[in-house]
Amino acid sequence: MKDIINIKKLIHDYQKYNEDGKVESTYRAVDEVSLDVQPGQFIAILGHNGSGKSTLAKHLNAILLPTEGTVYVDGKDTRDEEKIKEVLGQLRANGIANILALRGDIPAGLAKDAIGSFAHAS
Repeated sequence: MKDIINIKKLIHDYQKYNEDGKVESTYRAVDEVSLDVQPGQFIAILGHNGSGKSTLAKHLNAILLPTEGTVYVDGKDTRDEEKIKEVLGQLRANGIANILALRGDIPAGLAKDAIGSFAHAS
């Protein structure tokens, strides 16, 4: 079965710039993450504040692009703007992107309940 999400050695660095527009510092938010997700598969990304969960989700929506590595959604490279717009439009139309776009921290108990609800719904 073809992967709906394929991530290989994803690295994302945030850069802080000084007043002159020069890079002052770099913070690595995601460090060589690899992940394959098949259609119909449910996953949960858990971690402490600042561990890169939201940054990873933003890569799946092509809001952010990799510093290094690759992110493919439905076989389309998120760096290919025209192809990824089409895929993301289809995902949004089917309500899938709403799950990918979750923001903020969910307390562990609520996350467990939500995952249980998804598991029972499928």
